[in-house]
Amino acid sequence: MATTAVEANAMASALWEAAMAGNTAEASRLLDAGAPLNCKHVAARGRTALIMAAWRGRKDMAELLLDRGADMEAKDRDGSTALVIAAERGHKDVLEVLLDRGADLGARAGGGRMALIMAAGRGHKDTVELLLDRGADLETRTGDGRMALILAAERGQEDTVELLLDRGAGLEAKGRDGSTALVLAAWSGHKDTVELLLDRGANLKAKTRFGSTALIMAAGRGHKDTVELLVDRGADIEAKTGGGRTALIWAAERGCKDTVELLLDRGAALEAKTGGGSTALILAAERGHKDTVELLLDWGADLHVRTWDVRTALIRAAWCGHRNTVALLLDRGAALEAKDKDGSTALVLAAQGDHKDTVELLLDRGANLEAKTKDGSTALVLAAQGDHKDTVELLLDRGANLEAKTKYGDTALMAAASRGHRDTAELLLDRGADVEAENHAGDDALALCTSDSCSEVLRSAERLQRCSLLLLPELAAPVLGLVLLGPVDQRSA
Repeated sequence: MATTAVEANAMASALWEAAMAGNTAEASRLLDAGAPLNCKHVAARGRTALIMAAWRGRKDMAELLLDRGADMEAKDRDGSTALVIAAERGHKDVLEVLLDRGADLGARAGGGRMALIMAAGRGHKDTVELLLDRGADLETRTGDGRMALILAAERGQEDTVELLLDRGAGLEAKGRDGSTALVLAAWSGHKDTVELLLDRGANLKAKTRFGSTALIMAAGRGHKDTVELLVDRGADIEAKTGGGRTALIWAAERGCKDTVELLLDRGAALEAKTGGGSTALILAAERGHKDTVELLLDWGADLHVRTWDVRTALIRAAWCGHRNTVALLLDRGAALEAKDKDGSTALVLAAQGDHKDTVELLLDRGANLEAKTKDGSTALVLAAQGDHKDTVELLLDRGANLEAKTKYGDTALMAAASRGHRDTAELLLDRGADVEAENHAGDDALALCTSDSCSEVLRSAERLQRCSLLLLPELAAPVLGLVLLGPVDQRSA
């Protein structure tokens, strides 16, 4: 009787289980009963029984399945064949069976991954050796340009790296981004692998496509021991990336304090600048690495140096809301009212970025509440523009001028209304903002408003203010008398 689809699926599942467990007797029984040999398991990445046997390292099972006609080149959902899987898992004996049966040594999985590359990346030295003995191409690359040596070095597989070099792997071969084995080993902090590559003559000056050397990469990741080794071997401590970052700048920007200290001890230039004019201090401050900032200041870093946009370390730290770093810089003498190219002070930028705690600190330290940018915006105007209600409230509590205008005549209320920020507009109105004030184009907040809900609030405020104007001093008494004493007055009349 023919096997039904349900029965076939059940037998296929049982075969997969047997393949993983290495139960050859059960697998033989299932195959004899008609279990589909090359069926793919949907819940197991589309793997066949053979691929599962290879994944688990079941040599006898692999032989049985091959004897029964299993498709050696079947691929799972990731594009891996049984050969690629066995190599990646380091199952040399299964790999040998597959190679003896004629498996394609050049089969590629997703991303261009091949058996040799996968085995090398996992550090399966014996498996790599077998593949090379069988003719695997040392120089083959993945889709992103990585070769067996590069991947092994990046992952710190020292023994495998040594084997590949002994077999003639190109020491200076580069991946798609220009990284050599040395650069990637340094980036990953594999000191012993870096030392091996240097002993074999790796080029210390080699750079990635972005201009990073092994030293810069190691420094940026805080691999102090690797940095020390590279410097001892003669790495250029002042080499720069395409953007102008030195090893010191990278380490400072990433907050790698110990590495920064080591580089300074070795003579790294404290005031080296990126292409945009940032020093190690400025970038450490911008990222909020207070401990690193403190170290750089202790070494004499210039507090007042400016970037291309004329920003100091204090301005950058405030802009990013790093309150503790801002406090440290102020304690060390940073200029509180320094301005960037747009005329923004630290306070203005902190308010614009909704960094309330930083705004509070700057005000406590005496920052000018009414400082203006080149277009006349105050901290209040910019906070309102950004809908930073809590910051707006703080500024108002500290006495910010509600009616301060930009050079275009816009007030904080207009700035909030023009972006439809109802809650902020409501707060400003509650604090007494003039709803009928006009800018230089003759527009008031209502004319500039961009949301219906905000417009409602403004119309209500406008009606209220007009009613208030009716109660002028000369009219207030009669009107109030009419309201409060009307019946009496009428009787008198």
